[in-house]
Amino acid sequence: MAIYDNYREKTFLVSDPDARVRSTGDIWAFLTYAATDDIPAGSVVGDYILIPKETTVSVRDVRIVPAGKRNRFFADVEDAVSGRHFGWTATTNFQGAFRNVTLGKIDPESGAGRYAETAAWSRGDYVGQVALVKIVDAGLELENLTQDTIEPYFAMVQAAAADSIVIVINSGFRTYAAQKYLYDNWKKGVTGFNLAAKPGHSNHQNGTALDIPVSGGPGLPVYDWLAVHATSFGFVRTVKSEYWHWEYRPSDAAEAKTRNAHTLWD
Repeated sequence: MAIYDNYREKTFLVSDPDARVRSTGDIWAFLTYAATDDIPAGSVVGDYILIPKETTVSVRDVRIVPAGKRNRFFADVEDAVSGRHFGWTATTNFQGAFRNVTLGKIDPESGAGRYAETAAWSRGDYVGQVALVKIVDAGLELENLTQDTIEPYFAMVQAAAADSIVIVINSGFRTYAAQKYLYDNWKKGVTGFNLAAKPGHSNHQNGTALDIPVSGGPGLPVYDWLAVHATSFGFVRTVKSEYWHWEYRPSDAAEAKTRNAHTLWD
């Protein structure tokens, strides 16, 4: 289904005037014009091959390439209008980059156990396996959302976009190991690590929770939009101290909506 690899349905606008085409065999190497190429006006042999700025492209394929502590995303693109194939380029060349792009589904493996990538936990107990969808977050990192959450999340994203509001996430489903990493480093006082629940106790591990950058909370556009509309899509705010933390809890959201509220406590 397209929702699991939605880049196949999207088009992207090249906004970087230096959007270089890269080698298929070595993604870090840039291609240059040879004497036998049809060289555009203003370029000469040896210049980098560029995708013209303001070109609308469609994506044939995506590569996720580790780069230090982060991932980089590269796309094999063609002109969405003419069909001209350009080749591989960095997705950072696109307007709005590559956020909210889905890059496949992760189904639980046969016999997967309590510490598997797809293992869900709630209140300290292992509660079973969930199917996950890989999604690019606000910081251009790869996150996971559960199969049950991804469709209502995108319904909310699209409704917000119609109101010129951009909804993205910066955290979704977490594995036991990921939650342990956050918790252990917070307990050690490592710089950059905030308060984190014990592994097995975070709602980021049961598939309901996601963090949405809201730029500070009430009075700012993203938060105010969520406060009015999120419950219509099954999302409700559940942690008083965290403006960014929302959960897909349709029953609780429906109840909050009857109170003209968007939290569990108002």
